[in-house]
Amino acid sequence: MLLCTVYRRFRGDYIVIANAPRRVSPGLRFIKQNVPEVEILEYPMWREYVARLREGWDVVGFSFYQNEIGEIRRMVAEARRHGVREIWAGNYGALDYSIPSLVDRVFIGPAEDEIAQVFGYRVRPEDIQHPVMMVHFSLIPGIRDATFGLLYTAHGCPYKCSFCQTPVFERHRFTINLESIERVLRYYKKLGVTYLFPMDELFGIYPEFTDKLTRLFARYKFRWWAQSRASLFVRYLDTWHERGLRIPSVGVESMLQTSLDGMNKRQNTEEIYEFCRRSSEKHGMYRIGYFMTGHEDMTAEQTLEDAARLKQAGFDAHAVSVITPFPQTPLWDKLSSRYGIFDHDYSHYKLQHLVWNHPHISPAQMHYLQNTIIKLLVRPIDFIYKGLSRLIWGGLRQDGAGFIWRNLIKGPIAALFINDRKQVFF
Repeated sequence: MLLCTVYRRFRGDYIVIANAPRRVSPGLRFIKQNVPEVEILEYPMWREYVARLREGWDVVGFSFYQNEIGEIRRMVAEARRHGVREIWAGNYGALDYSIPSLVDRVFIGPAEDEIAQVFGYRVRPEDIQHPVMMVHFSLIPGIRDATFGLLYTAHGCPYKCSFCQTPVFERHRFTINLESIERVLRYYKKLGVTYLFPMDELFGIYPEFTDKLTRLFARYKFRWWAQSRASLFVRYLDTWHERGLRIPSVGVESMLQTSLDGMNKRQNTEEIYEFCRRSSEKHGMYRIGYFMTGHEDMTAEQTLEDAARLKQAGFDAHAVSVITPFPQTPLWDKLSSRYGIFDHDYSHYKLQHLVWNHPHISPAQMHYLQNTIIKLLVRPIDFIYKGLSRLIWGGLRQDGAGFIWRNLIKGPIAALFINDRKQVFF
């Protein structure tokens, strides 16, 4: 059984998120850690993928996202040509309505237990073991400044934002075995990793579990990045900052309450302002706000005004995306029935293209808006003089020489010797 991701067209063809190339597959690492009988292949070159197919496999499975479906179709056809008897599909891309007719079996949500059953045993949610997975981060492209230890500590989300696929993809909510997480933390520490990135959809939603988890982060003296809601960050800000939180990121989406209510975000703009105010008082904290353009109730002018409100809120960095409907979400159903989805080019589903008929904004206008808002919110001068100054000078005031050792000496040196592609399992 061979499980793999989409192939690379050239050597450096990786998705880059926040100056960090995604070179590992968390989903496949989890499966391999818990079902060792499978083999995994992460982001191979095409020739590497074809060479593995020649080895002869009973099953070839694919983990992919919506924007990768075009490439996956080619990979499926090649696997069929090599006589693979059964093709599987998983990850968020498997939610696309066309996938069941393309493959023999579709997995929705964590698949450790279902795949283990093929080999005659079970993996219960409480027994799932955490794998090793890391990502290099660069402030300057091509130069490794740090290596983040990746974590995925909890599955599922109790909120049902209209644009999000998580409620349908991860129907069951559970946390990952804490002992296995600590084992991975010890390994990261041994390598010299100084920063962690828990990739949970909503960090902190399990208070008792999160308290134990953040105590572990503090015990091993990690600094960490987390994504959550403004309300949760405000509630636990003092404790989490004391235990190493330095990069909180919030899905703001909009600073207009009617837009938030329209997407069932269940977030109040006052919570966002309160988060910005409270977090500005914390030394060494670098705050990221995620913003969406293309709300159906906004014109181009109102969208620019919304971006200006976000700018005034006080985040140190911003990420800007275009509202994109994904299969099996309330947003998909609403936009397809009310306005129509005109663009079915899967490569455009990267949150940067308008793929549906917006009532007030054309695709060309959206392209202009996106560029204009990025120039407003993602200015290098703000990043250097505001964001980095908060991170560096605040870090020095908070941690003193420890900040210099962690961020300017130990972390960068360790990153030079860490192979993030190396597969390590316990």
